[in-house]
Amino acid sequence: MLAKYRSVLSAPGATRLFVSALVARLPQGMAPLAVLLLVRGATHSYAIAGLAVGAEALATAGCAPVVGRLVDRIGRRRVLAPMAGTQAVVYLLLVSAADAHAGAPVLVVLAALSGALLPPIAPVVRVLFRELFDDIAVRDTAYSLEAVLQELIWISGPLLVAVLIAFTSPSFAVGLLGAVCVTGVAVFLSAPLLRSPKASPSRSSERRSALASPELRALLGPIALTGCGLGAIEVGLPSLALHAGSRPASGLLLAVWSLGSMIGGLWYGSRAWRSPLRRRYQTLLVLAVLCTAPLIAARSIPAGVACSLVAGLFIAPMFSCQYALVGRSVSEGSETEAFTWVSAALIGGFSAGSAVGGLVIEAAGVSAPFVVAVLATMLAALVTGLSRLAPAPNACAPAAPDAGR
Repeated sequence: MLAKYRSVLSAPGATRLFVSALVARLPQGMAPLAVLLLVRGATHSYAIAGLAVGAEALATAGCAPVVGRLVDRIGRRRVLAPMAGTQAVVYLLLVSAADAHAGAPVLVVLAALSGALLPPIAPVVRVLFRELFDDIAVRDTAYSLEAVLQELIWISGPLLVAVLIAFTSPSFAVGLLGAVCVTGVAVFLSAPLLRSPKASPSRSSERRSALASPELRALLGPIALTGCGLGAIEVGLPSLALHAGSRPASGLLLAVWSLGSMIGGLWYGSRAWRSPLRRRYQTLLVLAVLCTAPLIAARSIPAGVACSLVAGLFIAPMFSCQYALVGRSVSEGSETEAFTWVSAALIGGFSAGSAVGGLVIEAAGVSAPFVVAVLATMLAALVTGLSRLAPAPNACAPAAPDAGR
């Protein structure tokens, strides 16, 4: 099982890349809870706090493709460093506004601005895989490992915020976000792979958007639908815990769900797959439906824990397959933009699923969000089967060594 991961981490600079990317992305896992608690404390309203977090996520989704195209045009270092510094300043402004009891509109706007300035670390890492790994099978394993690390960020980020708030305050936690963002991006940019001369815009990126790829356009619908399903589950699991009479179990169920995803991702990345990528992606979506369905019947904490673990098993494999499909569907010069479109579709779908999940709980009970998740993921599988997701011409070829970005 470990042999394929050794083949990834033994590549020159790969371990440094993964570690530095993990540090740089930590604020993404910390921000939702830290901003929620800061705005809640300043306004005494969960509704306004939720609005601020939602505005932050939607701003990230809306601006991500623009930022990705900018990276492809002028280079990674010229975009990531200024964004990190500006985002840190916005976090400090948000803390100052909260401490000064500024109105809700000011807090929501600042939260949205911080989301718009999120440095696109994950898309840049996925593009680097194309440059680092010529072997497509090894590259797919790297995508799996990246998906597992993504789950680690969502587990460790909220836990770190909880520890900080236990000893300090939400203001300190949000202020620290800025410092972590700048430090993390600086560490990331210091990685040898990021110091390569690939920083000038390529001609192809100047004249062609990633959306020119029909394969990428076909992927965005299923990705948004899977995001919708995940958003519904994110709302449904805390609701299940409350229904079972245990508020603290909300975090437990979410953590176990992410743990299941990590287990599935490690298993998926360790296998040698021979099935066509599109068929594999559709199969993973169907398996995700089957593994989520038991949550509909869960009513107790033990049942919720078991079902949450099972429901998470095919999330990271599904993401890994998505990344591989995207990586093979776009041409050189638009890769970063392509991966930011994926992030935008996923976040947009996630936000919609969270909203719908909250609404259906009121109308139909604790099982309803899981029904929404099953239906959304099932629809994603159907759309995938009807879509054109074959690799674009020459998309499987590794990036040329002198390709500028």
